Amino acid sequence: MSSGMPEFEMPPQRPEARQRADASLPAANEPAAAEPDPAPAAPRTAARRRMMVGGVLVGLAVIGGATAAIVQAVERQAEAAATEALTAVAVDYLGAIADGRGDAATALVPVDGPAPLLTAAALAAAARLPAFGVEAVELDGDTATVVVDFRTGQRRVERQLDAVREGGSWRLTTTVAEPVLLDAAGLGALPRQLGAEVAGGEATPLYPGMYRVEAFDHGVANVEAATVVIDGDPSTAQFSNPARWSVPDGLVEQVRALALSHAVACQASGSCGLPSPALLGLGDQTTSSLAPDSAVDFDVPVRVLQDGTSGPTQLEVGVRAAVGAAGGIDWLCSAPIPRGSTPPTERDWEACA
Repeated sequence: MSSGMPEFEMPPQRPEARQRADASLPAANEPAAAEPDPAPAAPRTAARRRMMVGGVLVGLAVIGGATAAIVQAVERQAEAAATEALTAVAVDYLGAIADGRGDAATALVPVDGPAPLLTAAALAAAARLPAFGVEAVELDGDTATVVVDFRTGQRRVERQLDAVREGGSWRLTTTVAEPVLLDAAGLGALPRQLGAEVAGGEATPLYPGMYRVEAFDHGVANVEAATVVIDGDPSTAQFSNPARWSVPDGLVEQVRALALSHAVACQASGSCGLPSPALLGLGDQTTSSLAPDSAVDFDVPVRVLQDGTSGPTQLEVGVRAAVGAAGGIDWLCSAPIPRGSTPPTERDWEACA
């Protein structure tokens, strides 16, 4: 009995079965069947949306840029129009002064308080602005600053004038009229020459110009004829060509004697802080100034001649001379103060001792 495994033989495949299996494969000499066309792609809706949004954004950016450019152009045009309007207002104002039309200038830019000399008659007595112009305009909404310059006498003056816009129109709010103490400036005779009333001792406004005044008497002083320059700038001296005046011979010596006598009396009474042992004497130069109400003020130097005092050694005594009702001179004195006090010490006037 054989020990090996029995051998089996697979039955041969039937020809029809083989043919069915091979039918699914192309024959070696036959071309492969063509693959079917791919299905059409779906519409690229998302991509188109992105392109449309991008286009809209680009369009908006272009429109926004154009709008900003238009706004800037409108702003520049408005700024140019405001600058032109302010320039015209300033030129009209300075032109009215230059033409001697004081009343018209004051109507354009009113001033506070009485202004009896801001008139055509007053400007007729002056050599007015020979040249003027607008240097710059600075805008800030409905307010502005106009920088103007003009020439008065031999001096060029630059002023900054404030302006406001009201009801669509610009107007200046800063005047170039300068408050002037007429007596101190040597213009005491100007109101009389013009037939105007000006309160004594108070500053009155004047437009810039060179004013000619004739000689006149100011109490005990005779003021010479002079041309006084008003430059229209309150921050500078009120006049660049001060008037000259003189007093009668012998009056200054009388003033100096009164000053020393008043200082000695004040020292003796102890009312002015000068030690009794100190010896007083007169200094060298006495100065004078025109005061209100036709008075003349004198500043008399007084020196402490004796050592041993801790107080100031250089003093001055004020003496005021005014013509009295009877034609004589009324005298007033002030107590000694340190010479050249800065700021000047206010004086208390009293009868001279």
